[in-house]
Amino acid sequence: MIEVLGVILVGGVLLLVAYDALFRPWKFVKTELEDIEKQLELLNGRFARLHAFMIAPWLKGNVEKTKEFLRMRKSLKQRELAIYALLRR
Repeated sequence: MIEVLGVILVGGVLLLVAYDALFRPWKFVKTELEDIEKQLELLNGRFARLHAFMIAPWLKGNVEKTKEFLRMRKSLKQRELAIYALLRR
């Protein structure tokens, strides 16, 4: 009985995640945009080199290149959000 309830609960959660991924992908894009903005704020703080290395290790802690990388990602996500807005109409 408990196993059946567990399977139903896990199945429901997976169904909700799949629904969001298939029918509301702009929701994920909005959260990614918020994350990118938070990361850009971290690069202005005290441990900017450490955060830059954690965000993009291949840039070896270069804060300016990491900011440029995040700005490019942000512009791509904004364009993706605009495309989803056009598709929803």
